[in-house]
Amino acid sequence: MNLIKSLRGRRQFLIATGLASTSAFAWKRLTGFETGTAMAAEKAVRTGAKAATPKYPHLLSPLRIRNVVLKNRIIQTRSTPHQLQGPENYPNEETRSFYSEAARNAAIVSLHPRFLEQGMSGGTAGQGGRGGSPGQAAQTNQQAGQAGAGGPEPVEGMTHFPHWDDVPLVHNYFDQLIEGIHLHGSLVALGDVEGNTIEEVVTRAKKLEQKGYDVVRIGSMDNSREALKGDIKKMQAVQKATDLLIIAMIRPFTPGLSVDTQGDEVSGPEQEEVVAIAKMLEGSADIIQMKDAGGATNHPNSFSMEKDKPWMLRFSQAIKESGAKIITCPTGGFHYPELNEAWIASGKCDMVGIATPFIADPEYTQKAYEGRSEDIVPCVMCHECHGINMNVGPWFNICTVNPKFGLSEIQKKSIRPPSATKSVAVIGGGPGGMKAALVAAERGHKVTLYEKSDTLGGQQRHTDFTQWKWAYKDFKDYLIRQVNKAGVEVRLKTAASADMIEAKRYDTVLVAIGAEPVLPKIPGANGRNIYNILDVYSKKSSLGKNVVIIGAGVFGTETGCCLAKDGYKVTVLASGKELMGQEFIGPHNKRNQIHIIRNNPNFSHVLEATVTRIGEGAVTYVDANGNEKSLRADSVVIYAGLKPRMDEAMKFSKSAGQVHLVGDCTGRAGTLQKTMRSAFFVASQV
Repeated sequence: MNLIKSLRGRRQFLIATGLASTSAFAWKRLTGFETGTAMAAEKAVRTGAKAATPKYPHLLSPLRIRNVVLKNRIIQTRSTPHQLQGPENYPNEETRSFYSEAARNAAIVSLHPRFLEQGMSGGTAGQGGRGGSPGQAAQTNQQAGQAGAGGPEPVEGMTHFPHWDDVPLVHNYFDQLIEGIHLHGSLVALGDVEGNTIEEVVTRAKKLEQKGYDVVRIGSMDNSREALKGDIKKMQAVQKATDLLIIAMIRPFTPGLSVDTQGDEVSGPEQEEVVAIAKMLEGSADIIQMKDAGGATNHPNSFSMEKDKPWMLRFSQAIKESGAKIITCPTGGFHYPELNEAWIASGKCDMVGIATPFIADPEYTQKAYEGRSEDIVPCVMCHECHGINMNVGPWFNICTVNPKFGLSEIQKKSIRPPSATKSVAVIGGGPGGMKAALVAAERGHKVTLYEKSDTLGGQQRHTDFTQWKWAYKDFKDYLIRQVNKAGVEVRLKTAASADMIEAKRYDTVLVAIGAEPVLPKIPGANGRNIYNILDVYSKKSSLGKNVVIIGAGVFGTETGCCLAKDGYKVTVLASGKELMGQEFIGPHNKRNQIHIIRNNPNFSHVLEATVTRIGEGAVTYVDANGNEKSLRADSVVIYAGLKPRMDEAMKFSKSAGQVHLVGDCTGRAGTLQKTMRSAFFVASQV
């Protein structure tokens, strides 16, 4: 009897004995976890997928461009995380895997322009230092300093790629990278193909085609008509000499919006000029890709962009309405399949550029094909996947909502499948508790989640009360939705005690009760119109016009940004020399918040301020020079940090044979990203 027949006989035996209905199904889930992919949404791929009318027939339909057919209408934009490459002199496994994952989602995968030279013609892209981004590091350090964040001198820690040797062994890995994209039916794109003459550009384009590239970007970034005339001749020559598709990049400018990292307006074509450029490119470029002219604003987040109004859409719409015969692909904030579908279906664009959503959920397009957009993990647009910090590290990749991103294969393989189904209690319904419950349920366990309030969400419930954190609200709502779909028993309005949990004889208890605001000993802190950082959002209607926030950090500063954008006159009093610490100022992470800090007339701040008392309608403080000053304060928000509920959590330490703390109550989390990773790995031990 061969192995297949043996396995079939085994299954027939299980069905005959009735074991296949429960135990065997549980075992199937347990063994399915061996790869370490514990996500409740992934379970839905196996149990919820079914044949149906396509939900996104425009977004996911093939598109023919000349003699090439794209599998869908998605371009993965250039978005290489800074810490994929180590010191290897070849594209390492993490780099190759990153692009292969992108190819599972997008019809065109965009490589970094350094690939133009590296691995094919002498490795000259290594010139200027390993990684070659000292200017960007210095710029971001200056940006942080101007926001009230000092710090060390800039260093070249953020690298996209080191120097790759131009030898056959390196070409081996490079060819694997390209083939890994082609295996998924996707095209490989490179930007930018440069050259002083048409002959130089054509020669380079031919080399790229021979290497396996399918798409190239040609053109200068200033988008002037004079420069464009020369670029068009180069495009036409490449079209004639190769079968490569050609992308032209336009960097539109919006008055009052497009700014650099210092908050200054930048130059670029406005809408009328964008349409004129598009018409000039007809017949020469195949696709126009649009990205905002501003260094700060081309990485939008929910502080600066509305969910259904990505900035580049109106430029694409204007091109389409002009009758220009060219394919448009706006980028930046095109995260949601249902919106992308509507925009393509209505003729506002032909394609969309997507990047970070594929990091948040590598199954993005697969779930869209199955009509399960509600199961797609929302990207919160924090941009930490580009790198946590450019100056002080740590030097590894993370994703706030995908705890597996950035992990090595060794780390993933260290997660073992459970040996038996267990009864699991999760204490706390915040993000950490919900994620822990989801992972435990995916591992086949019977999970009960206890939450003392009347709803799930924990600290993220504040996102229900501000339009400026809609991306985080979407993620909070996603977790709640997945908990309900995963079969987790949720008990709201239930304050679990150690005795109660012990009496129920759970096998495992996961304690995720978070942290609570620290109450500073400031005279007057218990007076009228005093709010803590967690409840001020839900009580905005009771705030006075002049709001003083005592305490900065990311939470305090972003609260000030939200209130300022809502029209309150906000002053943040920071005790230290910075508003947000260097460890939070990544290459793109806080650019839009920093723009608000510098340019919103309702926002101001004072550094090195020691608050001495809170009085009726005023806050008194001592400034850095020792001078006592007062600020008008109709309302006062206090943020002195969050204290882990560790003592309360430890009361559950003997309530089961296996007890673990999760997230903020461990004292080692403090951010949503750290909480998600804590919940994933702790629950993976159950």
